[in-house]
Amino acid sequence: MPHTSRWSGLQLTVFPVLATIGLLAAAAPLPAQWRAEAWLGEAWNADSRVTFSQLNQPDISTDAVWSVRAHAPAWVYAGRIAKWSGGKAWALEFMHHKMYLENPPPDVTFFQITNGANFVLAERLWSQNGWEFGVGVGPVFTVPGSRVRGVLYNNANGFFHSQYELSGPGLQFNVARRLRLLPFTYGSLSLKATAARLYVQIGDGHAVTTDYALHLQYGVSLQTRSR
Repeated sequence: MPHTSRWSGLQLTVFPVLATIGLLAAAAPLPAQWRAEAWLGEAWNADSRVTFSQLNQPDISTDAVWSVRAHAPAWVYAGRIAKWSGGKAWALEFMHHKMYLENPPPDVTFFQITNGANFVLAERLWSQNGWEFGVGVGPVFTVPGSRVRGVLYNNANGFFHSQYELSGPGLQFNVARRLRLLPFTYGSLSLKATAARLYVQIGDGHAVTTDYALHLQYGVSLQTRSR
């Protein structure tokens, strides 16, 4: 599946969502509360199927066991900016995630997506009885590395000539609890579930997989006014 087709598909699905969120956020009643939040944490990937396709070669498919290695060589993290009004909010979140194939099949020396599988999410949030809930959708940008049938791939040529390849759509569900530490400053504990369909480059071809992950995150939440 060519890059152009995947980009066109994301335009048709993600961009209308972002446009709608922007219009609704602009119409939100005042006064609003702005928040800036940042988290570190742990993550766990579920097993899933991965298929490697190379030019003039039969496909390699396997049931993959994925690890995250949340603290090495780079930490997983997330950050979000949100505009709250009347117990609801619109938000933009960046989540850095990682995937390592722990059981590579024959002819695959290694396969990893780090640093990393990066979610850029437009989110709708709401609060109820001290809990905060949310759902988000957006594109996933990846930095893959691999050696398949001896062909090394470790220098992605991605979006705007960066290493970040546009690899597919992502979805997130989250629930959080906050604890007041100082005026306008809260500690935050968040549980998030993500799903992403990923199409990434390898040497002379591509790999396709679906990632399902659970994220436990702790961090700090700063806000512009008391509620």
